[in-house]
Amino acid sequence: MNPADSDDALINFADDADDEIEVQASVDRYRDAVLYGTDWTVRTLLEQIEQGNIDLSPTFQRRDAWSRKNKSRFIESVALQLPIPQIVLAERKEQRGTYIVLDGKQRLLTLAQFAGELADDHPLWEDSAKAGPLRLSGLTVLTGLNGKTYKDIVSFPALGQVRTQFDNHTIRSALIRNWPDEDYLYEVFIRLNTGSARLSPQELRQAMKPGQFTEFLGVRSANSSVLQKILGLNAPDFRMRDVDLLLRLIAFLTRLPAYKGNLKPFLDETHDHYNARWSSEQNAVDNLVSRIEDGLEFLVRCFGDAREVGRRWAADQFDGPINRAVLDVQLASALDVEVRKAVQAGKLDLKATFIEMSLHNSEFTEAIAGTTKSIASIRTRYKCWKKALEDKIGAEIHMPSLPNG
Repeated sequence: MNPADSDDALINFADDADDEIEVQASVDRYRDAVLYGTDWTVRTLLEQIEQGNIDLSPTFQRRDAWSRKNKSRFIESVALQLPIPQIVLAERKEQRGTYIVLDGKQRLLTLAQFAGELADDHPLWEDSAKAGPLRLSGLTVLTGLNGKTYKDIVSFPALGQVRTQFDNHTIRSALIRNWPDEDYLYEVFIRLNTGSARLSPQELRQAMKPGQFTEFLGVRSANSSVLQKILGLNAPDFRMRDVDLLLRLIAFLTRLPAYKGNLKPFLDETHDHYNARWSSEQNAVDNLVSRIEDGLEFLVRCFGDAREVGRRWAADQFDGPINRAVLDVQLASALDVEVRKAVQAGKLDLKATFIEMSLHNSEFTEAIAGTTKSIASIRTRYKCWKKALEDKIGAEIHMPSLPNG
C-alpha cells in the first residue's frame, strides 16, 4: 500500500495507544496562550511559504502523502472557492512571525507545489525542481484545466478569472501565540486529530526540534527498506511513525537506564541529547542504525514474514498492528552474538520460542499488553525474554541495561 493513496497506510501502533502523551491538566496552562483566527488568501499563504515563514522542510516534502489526483482535486476546490478546512499554526517562540504547522501540511505543500514561486536557495527548491510543477489531472468540474500547470493558467488570458479565484480564495487559519510549553502543543496536536488516525508525536517533534540528528532520523528512516517492510509500507510514512519507531529503538538500545516511566519525555530527551552531541555521536549512531537494520533483517528471516515481526501472538495468529514493546525485546536479542549462533546452528527457533512464550508465560504477555511503558513492564518483558532464550541455547545472552524501579 502506498501512503500517497490512503491515510491508513500504516496501522496504528498497538501498544501505549492511550497514554503516550501526558500533559498537565491545570487550567492555568491554557490562560496565557493566545489563539485567534485569521483569513489568509492563498497568495498570502504562498508568500509566507516562499519567504520561509511557514516551514515545509525538504524532509517533510519527501513524505508527501497525497496522490496527484487528490492534489488536483484540492486545487480544483480552491479554484472553485469551495470551503477549505482551516490550517493551524503555532508561532515559534524564538522568531516571531514564523510558524510551526500543527494541521494542514499536505494542503500547504500542495499549494506550494502548484503555484509557489520558490527562490533558488529555498529549502524546498531542490526536491521541487526534481518533481517539476504540479500538472492537474482528473478534474471533473474545471475540465479545461486538466494537463495544465499554474504557469499555463497564467499564460492563458481566458483563464484569468480562474487564476483570480484561486489566488484570492481565503483559507481560515488558526494561529497560536504565547503557548506555555511543548506539551501544550502536543495536547492541541492530539485534540485536533481526535477521531482520525492517531498521529505520532514525532511529526511535531521533527518541527520543534530542528538539528542534524533530526535530519538524520528523517532521511535514514525514509531510506530503510526493512523498516518499511516491517511497518507494512513501501514508502516513508507521511505521519512519521517510522521516524518515531527508529528514535525509540535507538533510545531503548542506548539510554534505557535513564528511563523514568514516561515515554514522551524520554524520547524528547533522547532527541535533544543527540542533536546537541551530533558532532561527537554521529558515527556511533550511524553504525548503530546499521546494526538495527541488520537485526531487523535477521528477525524477518527468523519469522519468515516481515508482517509477523514485532507483533503479539493472539488467537492462533499474529496481530496486524505492530507492538513496539514486542519489537524492543526481539530486536535486542537479535543483536546478540549467542542468539545468532544458536539460530544458525539450528538450536533456536526464534519464532517458535516467541509463540511458546505468548501461550504459556502470562507474566510476559501482560508486560506486552495494555500499558507497556511502565518501568515494571519493561523490566519484566526483557527479563522473561532473556531467560527463555538462555534456557533454549544454554548460554548467557546480553540485553540492554534496564531502568531502576
